[in-house]
Amino acid sequence: MTLQTQLKHLSLIIGATMLAACGDATTQIIEKEPIVVPGDGDDHDHGDVSSAGRLLVTSKGSNQVTLFELEDNSLLASIGLTFEPAYLYASPSKRYAMLVQRNDNQVEFIDGGLWQEDHGDHLHPYQQAPALMDFSLNGSRPTHVTVGASQVAVFFDGDGQNGVNASAAMFDEMHIGSDNNDYPIQEFDTHMHGAAQARGENLFATLRDANSATTLPDRIARFHAHGDHFHQEETYEVICPVLHGSAQNHDAVAFACGDGVVVIEEQDGQFSASKIVNSADFTEGMRIGSLRAHLAGEQFFGIAGSQVFVINPEAGEMEKLDWQPHEGAALLAMELSLDGETLVILDSQGYLSLLQAHAHDNELHWELAHKLDISEADVADMPEGSRFEMTLSGEQVFVASPIEKHILSVDLHDATISTELELDFVPQKLTWLGIVGEVADAHDH
Repeated sequence: MTLQTQLKHLSLIIGATMLAACGDATTQIIEKEPIVVPGDGDDHDHGDVSSAGRLLVTSKGSNQVTLFELEDNSLLASIGLTFEPAYLYASPSKRYAMLVQRNDNQVEFIDGGLWQEDHGDHLHPYQQAPALMDFSLNGSRPTHVTVGASQVAVFFDGDGQNGVNASAAMFDEMHIGSDNNDYPIQEFDTHMHGAAQARGENLFATLRDANSATTLPDRIARFHAHGDHFHQEETYEVICPVLHGSAQNHDAVAFACGDGVVVIEEQDGQFSASKIVNSADFTEGMRIGSLRAHLAGEQFFGIAGSQVFVINPEAGEMEKLDWQPHEGAALLAMELSLDGETLVILDSQGYLSLLQAHAHDNELHWELAHKLDISEADVADMPEGSRFEMTLSGEQVFVASPIEKHILSVDLHDATISTELELDFVPQKLTWLGIVGEVADAHDH
């Protein structure tokens, strides 16, 4: 299997009506005000650039995605993808949305239209209309997308029934913006439900014995980029059974195993792997299935069912996090705020929990600061195949309710609901796109 980029014809239609879902890639821009495109006229006269950012929302059962301008919650654009997306991620700078169409073997990208450039003596903000990018990825069953400091790794599981092997691609936002397919690809010798982390010139990815009875891998290797491909540099001896989930922070890369977490650390250009075994809080059948981390942090957070474990690589231990879930509530999503100071958990009963970090004995400890009921609806009325979803900006948590067909904006610091965005469709996934941190003043040089 070979990954490749595809050129797609982008159709821009100015109008006021939403497009019905179809099999073609189409775009409808609903213009609110003139939008300055970089390079037109005075390069430093860009007017007001949105500091609130934009929200991209997918529609259940549709290939149509919608973007809203968060300054006033107005409809900004409706864009038709080739297929309905299953997963949705934001690129490292939050400029691009990455829309994974797993069942249709494709990943497409949308430019949210907000970004900053370093002009030496100042950061310069830009704003333009959202657009479907020419850059796309084709491969068998794209599933896990992981985002590093400036790079993205996409793992394609492959298809055992049809004899298609797994692969992984590593690229950055320059590839997305310029439709450049000059990025390295790793082709594996079998299919697997794997994971990969991009870190500089290195790709940390999973390996699986082709004769294994499970599609989950149990080994980890380091690959080094060489042009359009990788060289396998080393395979770590530590075994990671039923591996599922990975993350990275400032110091290390981690992979979740059935019996613990493998942490790979770098020192003086050398990489070493060790395992932090599951704590005594684990019962039979429990395992960490996904990991979270803040790129500037030192801890990892493992999700095991509805329980969360804080993993401290320096101490070589993990401890259970008391996030005080309601009885019968399943953990749906957990993310760290962009500044790394708040841990946000959304559960199936419609509660949003905010935990704040406190330093004690040179370690961060997390305490529940707020718990907010974000839905007045009966959760029994949740549409089949749907659930509450969330995404974070620098200051807000946006929670989508498929029952009520709306999105609430919740302040990250005091857990107050600030705005409600009403929808005329059932929301499926959402992500925030915009400029991370304070938007620079283009005229302050």
